[in-house]
Amino acid sequence: MMKKILLLGGSRYLLPVIRAAHELGYYAITCDYLPDNVAHKFSDEYHNVSIIDKEAVLNLAVELKVDGIMSFACDPGVVVAAYVAEHLGLPTHPYESVRIMQNKALFREFLTDHGFHVPKAKGYTCVDEALKDAGWYDWPVIIKPTDSAGAKGSPESTTQRS
Repeated sequence: MMKKILLLGGSRYLLPVIRAAHELGYYAITCDYLPDNVAHKFSDEYHNVSIIDKEAVLNLAVELKVDGIMSFACDPGVVVAAYVAEHLGLPTHPYESVRIMQNKALFREFLTDHGFHVPKAKGYTCVDEALKDAGWYDWPVIIKPTDSAGAKGSPESTTQRS
């Protein structure tokens, strides 16, 4: 029976992964919420499931009886891939470790808690929340998104999110 791999996302960056999966004899399944993404045309099967909805992706993986899951060059799917793989007993890094490593604020907190020196920083979920702490910082400051959502500097990276 052909092994199945669930690939999170559908951007052009998945094309070499799909090609390699096919060369290795895998059935390549893609999923995200954008049915017109190019990788879906080259995968064996596509499902319209948001890759940031970990329970929906887990349910899909169980339903499809996948043998592996991967998020390649698609930051939002990395945590979900670890979550699903851990729940299914597939090879993965621990979900909690991936969750911390994927989020700048959580990683900075982890480093601080373990005695590493880190820049004075906090994580926020909205601008208004950050503005309340404006006096806590030494100005000027650098503001960065908590996660890059796979942005590679291209115009479509600001409008497409898997």
